[in-house]
Amino acid sequence: MATRDSVRPDHDRFGIRKLRPDRVGGMAWAADWEQARRFSGQDPADPWFDADHGSGSFRVADGMLVVSGPHPRMHVRHPGLARQWRDVEVTMYFRARRRGPAYAGMVAVARTNHGISGDPVVDQCDSRGLGARMRYDGVVDVEKETAHPANVVLGARRLWSGGLPLERWIGFKYLVRDQGPEVDVEVWQDLAEGADGGHWERVLSARDDGRSFGSVRCARTVDPRAALTGHPERLGSESGLPNLSVYFRTDGVGAEGLVYRWGSVREID
Repeated sequence: MATRDSVRPDHDRFGIRKLRPDRVGGMAWAADWEQARRFSGQDPADPWFDADHGSGSFRVADGMLVVSGPHPRMHVRHPGLARQWRDVEVTMYFRARRRGPAYAGMVAVARTNHGISGDPVVDQCDSRGLGARMRYDGVVDVEKETAHPANVVLGARRLWSGGLPLERWIGFKYLVRDQGPEVDVEVWQDLAEGADGGHWERVLSARDDGRSFGSVRCARTVDPRAALTGHPERLGSESGLPNLSVYFRTDGVGAEGLVYRWGSVREID
């Protein structure tokens, strides 16, 4: 198992291997789930972790976040909303205790300002984002939200024929990187529970090329196929801050049905 004693420059504070190096001067968040507490909104011990969205409740103990509720939504964003995420590597280890709706599971969304500075139903262009899912039905996919709640799938494959394994720690990484005017996304998994930094395997890759994905417009003048780059300005953004958040979400969790640990979000080179 990963320990803090095993941390090296190419590993994070939990001893988990980084797939890409940190961006110099970039933002970074690491979960602080050692101090026992309960909350159902803003984490009182972490100004970066804003769970005051959707409907969920949370219990923290022994380095783990235990998630309950019908629609948990957990945003990681700069406390003062003064900086936006660019290219990111998102890491989370998770354990599902029961299965919810087929489309839900381990889900992380980047390139979004979904409800952080406004109402996602009203601010349709800020609601856009790129989400990666390890779903309860055993499928891994990447979807692009072009106007809440309209989504289009960029790529998918079945990982587990019998559905997402229960009561097993699975490492999840989601990389989102600009490649010129396009965006590359990758989903990785570790089934070794963090041993030696994790035995990471890329299970899906896709590209938002700005030409192929999207049919529902967020605004009359915005092409729904437009690539969701990390540029701090984006045509149509109601707030002018389209990349404020990286957030975790799921549905149908029930009572303590999902557990997280060793979570982090880092801007990468």
